[in-house]
Parts: sequence; structure tokens; C-alpha cells
Amino acid sequence: MSTQTHSAIRIAAQLFDHYRAQDVHAMVAMFQPEGTVEYVPFALAGPVEQVGPGSWGVLIDSFPDLTNKLRSITGDASGRKAFVDVDISGTQEKEAFGVPSKGRTYSVRHFFVLDTNDAGEITHMTSFWDNVDWFRQLGKDTID
Repeated sequence: MSTQTHSAIRIAAQLFDHYRAQDVHAMVAMFQPEGTVEYVPFALAGPVEQVGPGSWGVLIDSFPDLTNKLRSITGDASGRKAFVDVDISGTQEKEAFGVPSKGRTYSVRHFFVLDTNDAGEITHMTSFWDNVDWFRQLGKDTID
């Protein structure tokens, strides 16, 4: 394993530690200033300064017990990418992303790809999950 791969894995683990602690500021600080975030199921992408706090803040506010459990983190041969397999869960207390609260708990497996640079910053993060399952678990039967 190269030092860079180890570093990308360490960076990913630290990001999800901050996520578990619900520390949005620390999460954003792990990105380079021009860093970007892409949530494929929501068709949402843009600068981390805009997308990160908006989406993470809404999730934390709507799911106050929001947490994650890492399944695995691996790196690629280039040493610049980390692949994170994680379960994210929480109990909804407020409306979020057009889903009214029914007080339900969800647990959905997510897959993240993090690109990092030599300075140890995240340059881009892409996330995938089963959005239909997320809506179903929260009690929303149709997707607008």
C-alpha cells in the first residue's frame, strides 16, 4: 500500500468521524477550497461550501440522531482515491428534502468515492445510494 493510499484511507475515515460527530465545519474544512460534492441520486452537485453545509445541515437538523457505520474503506492503485462503503441511519423529526416527517428511522447503505490531493485535502466527493429505498423507509411512496 502506498503512503498516498494510506493517506486517502485515513482522510476518508476522518471525514466520517466528523460526520458521526455532526461537525459540518470540520467536514467542509477537509476539502480543498475549490472542492466539490456530488450526490448522484439527488442530481445535486457543486462546491462543497454550498452543497455540503446545505445538505449535511438539513440532514442533521431533520435527523438529530444521524450517524454512520463504516463497512469498509479501500484505496485505489494511484493512491489518490478512497472508496467508502457505509451505512447511514437516523430517525426523522423534521421535513427533509421534500419528505414530511413520520418519525421513521432509516438505514441505507451508501457508497462514496473521495478524490484527494497531495496536501491531504479532499478535491471531490461522489456519493451513491438507493434513493427509492430511502424514501420508502421514511414513508414516502412516490418520488416527485
